[in-house]
Order: sequence, then structure tokens, then C-alpha cells
Amino acid sequence: MSKPNLGKGISRTALIGIVVVVVVVIAIGAYFAYVSLHKPPTKPQVLVVYGPWGVNTPEGQAFLSIVSSFEKEYHVKVEYVGTTDYTTEAQEIESGSPPFDVVINAEVSLLRQLAAGGYLVDLTPYLERSGVLSQLIPYYVNYLNVSGAVYGVPVDAWTKPGIYVWVPTFERYNIPLPQSISTRWSWTQFMNYASDLKSHGVIPLGSGAADEWPLVIVYEPIVYSIGGKDLYYAIMCHKISYTSPIVEQTFEFYLALIAKGYFGTPAFAASQHFTGVYPLMENGTVAMYFMGDWTPFFLHNYTAAQPIMAPYINPTLANQYFIVSSGDWAVVPKDAPHNKTLAIEFALWLASKEFQEKVLEIGWRAISPNRAAMEAAVSGQITVPPASKVVEEWVLQFSNNLLPDIADNMPSQFEHDVFWPTLAKMISNPSGWLNDLAYMEQEANLIYNQTNWDNTYYLCQNVTYTGPSVYTGPMYGVPQSLQSSGIPLPSWQTSQSSQGLR
Repeated sequence: MSKPNLGKGISRTALIGIVVVVVVVIAIGAYFAYVSLHKPPTKPQVLVVYGPWGVNTPEGQAFLSIVSSFEKEYHVKVEYVGTTDYTTEAQEIESGSPPFDVVINAEVSLLRQLAAGGYLVDLTPYLERSGVLSQLIPYYVNYLNVSGAVYGVPVDAWTKPGIYVWVPTFERYNIPLPQSISTRWSWTQFMNYASDLKSHGVIPLGSGAADEWPLVIVYEPIVYSIGGKDLYYAIMCHKISYTSPIVEQTFEFYLALIAKGYFGTPAFAASQHFTGVYPLMENGTVAMYFMGDWTPFFLHNYTAAQPIMAPYINPTLANQYFIVSSGDWAVVPKDAPHNKTLAIEFALWLASKEFQEKVLEIGWRAISPNRAAMEAAVSGQITVPPASKVVEEWVLQFSNNLLPDIADNMPSQFEHDVFWPTLAKMISNPSGWLNDLAYMEQEANLIYNQTNWDNTYYLCQNVTYTGPSVYTGPMYGVPQSLQSSGIPLPSWQTSQSSQGLR
């Protein structure tokens, strides 16, 4: 059988042409494949984020380490700037030309003013469509819910449960610690243990006074331990004068810690930055610190720092447990300069279960505003530090007694320019405290009226104070302690000296 003629009907020239075409097509394909494989990658989109944590601080590094997964998924470069200059941030947003796409901060009062002024993106529809809104705990969402619209998402939630004690120091000097969540020291026990520590050459309390705001954490439990939630809100909302007797008494308990030298010398206390206290605890110099639940994150030994409830003062409130809890919120300016859609996506991701679980796992925070993440921590689906478990138990048990940060919910100008600095000033010059309170009252009248705080700030609307003008419970020798240290008492109190101060 003869072989078939495969070229029958096709000329030699045509065959050569076909071969040439095939070769050219293959060459072109190879060229484009090479170019595709070797061309420079697409430049990532830029997202500028301002937040309250310094870039090179442990918190800043923790934030950036978690954010790296968002950068990879969305092909984004997050340019992060750490700053707490909230006033400038607000001014830049109002100018219509902010340098950032997302801002994270704790200044709720300022953020609400920006939202009411129409400067922020309403995130409600995006939160609803993504399903993130249903995951969030309402307490933290409501902070930036303005007229039914949510303008900010909680990035984290934190508590200020009371005092963090350095357990090895307490064990070294055989000082007992509360063994259960319902056991609290009285003010007498607290002061006696502080005195014991001081006698051993240990400074009982860290201050963080160089940063001013940590001293708020000392003052808050004094207020709610004397007058409960009513007095706490009254001071926060300026429904009671700073020169009223019961408010003066709250400051007397604060001053008693200074007069006794429990923060160390004035120079030592005034020099401490908030993170500078942690190494002082680890080396045995300082034993206790009124601080937030982020404390274990800054320590090398998670298990050595134990949170305990702040001591009670008013015996009638001994069984009422309050926990100050707030957070930081992310907002998107309407005039975000780069990619507003991406900025909104990033804000939602910060509130998501994915981000929040990572925050809990590394111990950056002990609780989360995302209920799903909290449930994962409580159930053991994710592993969290031991100290976090204690705080989570407290929050679950006392969730009806959560209090807002007393200072963050004052007008921003009053908080930063008056309240914080006054607490710090008293560390160095306690004898001038009565003049300091008179000045605070003068400035509070001015700033609260200027901002129309009663009508513009939701936590202060309809707040009234009908409690006692004078605290008549035990004073634990605080007035005598102040007098013996040369710290003056208010005139109404000195008139009682002939009858004997308690």
C-alpha cells in the first residue's frame, strides 16, 4: 500500500509560510510571557493611618504586625503615623484637607463633634452589609452613634480594673492578695500594705505622671468608691462644682497617697512616663500601679502581674463593683485624600473578628468590642494570657456596672489643658490643691458652657446630681494626714477640727 501524500494540495511555499507563522506566534507568546513574569509589580495603594500608638512602641509594633495581613490581602501599603495630637487631627479634618485616610483615637467627645458637623463618613450601611455590626458589643458602638448613625468603629476595648500588683514583691514580703473576684481591700488595708512596702524600701505606687493621663486611673476609683455612679457622672459632666465639699474629699484621698510618699519623692513620681513604670515593677522598685488591662503586654512575665479591684472607701458601696471601660475608635474623614473605599474597608477590618482575635491572642488587650472574638477567648478557641482571663471574668460578671473614662468624656480642651495637668501638678505641689480646684471650676464653667455640653454630649444629657454634698462616711484619718504634711484643708473642714476629724 502506498503512503498517503500529506502534502497533496499544499505547495511547498505555503508549508514554509505556515511554519514561519507558527514560529512567530510562539516567539511572540514567549516574549509576552517573559515580560509578564519579569515586569515590575504593580505599586501598592497607599493608605495613611494616624493612631495613638508610637511607631516604635510595643503597642505600635503590635498594631503594625497585625495590619501586615491586611496589606498583603489588599495589596496596600499602610503608612502609619503615631500621634495623640487629637486637636490638630480634628482641625485638619475640618479644613477639608486631612493628610490621613483613617484616624484612630480615644477622644470620643471630639469625634462626636466632628460627626455632628458632617465631617465623617457614616459607616452604618457598610457595617450592616458586612455583618460586622451584629458582631459588635453595643456598649462600644454607642459611643459614636450620633442621631442613629454610626460614625466610628471600635478598634479595641480596654478596662481599668483597678490596680496591677507585682506578685513576686508581695510574696517576698508576705503581703496577702485578694483570692477571689469578690474580695476587695478596704482603704485601711490598702494603706497599711502600702506602708509595709515602703518600710521595706519599696515604692508602693507607680505614677506615670510625666504623661499626666495615668493619674486619672488613680482618681477614678476614688470617685466611684465614695459616691458611686452618680458622683462619677456628676464630676464627668460638671453637674457638681469642683469646690463642693464632696468633690474636695475625693481629691483629699488622692492627695493622701502623695502626702504619704507612696508615689516616691515628687521628683521621682513626676519623672515617670507610663511605660517607664513597668521595668520599675520588674526590678522590684515599684510594687503597684493603677493602670489598664494592657499592662501584661508591656511586661516580660505575664503571670507576675495580677489585677485586683481598687480598694473601697465608702462601706455602703463595698459590694458594688465598677469597672471603667472604653476604647479607641477608627473614623474615616469625608475628605480622605487617597482611597475612601479602601479606608472604609480598613476601618471595618479593624473591628472584625479576624483582627480582634489577634489582638487578644498577643495580649495587647484583655477584652474586645467584638463579641465573637470575646466568645472565642472565653471558650478557649483562642489562647490568651492568664491576666486577661481575670479581666474577662470581671467584665462578664459586672457588665452592668461598666463606667466610661471620666476624662475622655469631658470636653477635650478641659481634659487636656486642665484636668490632666492639674492631677500632675498636685504630685509636685500638693499644698496648692485648693487653688487648683478653684481654677478647675473656673475653667469648667467656661468650657462646658462654650461647648453646650449638656445638650451636645449624649452621656451628659439629662444627668443630674441629687446625692450628698458632703461624704459622711469614714475618712480613715486622711484629713490628719494632710495636715501633718502641711497640706491645707478647706475652711468648712477646719471648722470641724475642734470636734475631731475622722
